[in-house]
Amino acid sequence: MTIVREMSLEWILTAIGFVAAYIVGLWQYRRTQRQDKIGLLLPLITEFETDEELRAARHLFDYDGGTFTVNEQKYTFKNADLLEAMKVVKDDLGWAPLHVAMRKVLDRYFDFFGKLASLVEVRLFTFRDLKYFYYYFELLAKIEEYKNSDFVPALNEYLNAYRFVNCRTCLDMYRNLPPSQRMALRLPGSRQKGAK
Repeated sequence: MTIVREMSLEWILTAIGFVAAYIVGLWQYRRTQRQDKIGLLLPLITEFETDEELRAARHLFDYDGGTFTVNEQKYTFKNADLLEAMKVVKDDLGWAPLHVAMRKVLDRYFDFFGKLASLVEVRLFTFRDLKYFYYYFELLAKIEEYKNSDFVPALNEYLNAYRFVNCRTCLDMYRNLPPSQRMALRLPGSRQKGAK
């Protein structure tokens, strides 16, 4: 009977040891995964914040008018200019320098969001890992609220015509989030509405 009790006690202690080792291993694995995600995400955030073209594109969607700088050239714009630059045309010739610069930064911006969607699709990130960018997804996903309704078809046509499929995927992932997880923007009226 003592042998059976000793074996039972030994078996129980061994089982507890295995479970504890598994839990510690799982914890370390998840911690390493988080650190790896941070290691991948921080350069993306840095690129998004420091790249001149991405900064200019953010400004185009964030404000109804103003200035932006690309390649040391300063441009002044209004919403009407952005809408004009988003027109889909067969031939890219004949654009004013402002519209050429705007199209260049728009392409870079939409391509960047496409890159984010690709990283989610290959499961390096979950979409929730991209919370830093939710503000910018919101500006595009609800462009009719933050600009005007003319921008909805313009944005859709631009993304389709120039094959920014992954950018559309990224915006769709954002739209599919429960409302409680989406960014609710409460922007001052003077900042978003008005200048055309």
